[in-house]
Formats: sequence, C-alpha cells, structure tokens
Amino acid sequence: MNTSNSQSRPSYSALIVDDNWFNRDIFRIALESAGYVVTETDSGGDGMNILRQQTFNLLILDLQMPTVDGKTVLRAVRAEPMHKKMHVVVVTANAHMATSDVDALADHVLYKPINVIEFSEFVRGLKNASVLPSPLG
Repeated sequence: MNTSNSQSRPSYSALIVDDNWFNRDIFRIALESAGYVVTETDSGGDGMNILRQQTFNLLILDLQMPTVDGKTVLRAVRAEPMHKKMHVVVVTANAHMATSDVDALADHVLYKPINVIEFSEFVRGLKNASVLPSPLG
C-alpha cells in the first residue's frame, strides 16, 4: 500500500455554520466532493466556540441564524489574527442582509438557494486558484 500520495497531498479544511440542516448537507456534499475536510455546526455560538480552538482554510457562514447571527460571527472572525488568512463565504436567502459591512468583511457573498453542482465547482475553483491559505501554514 502506497501512503506517500495521501501524506504529500495537503488537505483543505472548511467550517460550515448554518442553522438549516438541508443547507449544511448541500455545502458538506459539495465541499467533500471538492476535497475538503468538513466540520459543521448549526449555530453561530457553536461556530464561534469552534473558531476559538482552531482555524480553517474556508468558512461557509449563514447570515440569518437565531441567538448569534452570521454578522456577529463574521465580525469576530475578522477581528482575530489567527483567522486573518481564512477565506469567508457568506450565504444568505435575504439580499437585504448583505449590507456594505458584510461585503467589506466577507470574501464572497452567495445567495440561496444554492445549487450543489455550481457550489462544488465554486469551492473547487477557490482551492485550485490558490486564493485559500495553504493548509501547511
């Protein structure tokens, strides 16, 4: 068994923060098909807790969630030096939530509903275009 291939290939990681299980499934399927290792949570508060402990190459963040919304998470992420290089994709079903401050803080804003094939191509393109921080540091 040749393991040098899997060891030499860096893995990209993504965190999905969305309160809707169906959307998380779509994002997870697309991300995994593009070669990402995926962590997911259904709340902004849990997302912030996860982000206090580790960083990811890519954050997929829903804006409209109960208790701790995506804007709060986005502001916290951008204020943390450890997440400076993390690429953030904000997703929303409500165009009015994509305000100028969200546009300024997010790398991309996408609107729901999300097409799993198009989203998979999008995240694969991010990885292949080297716009994501290297998983090796």
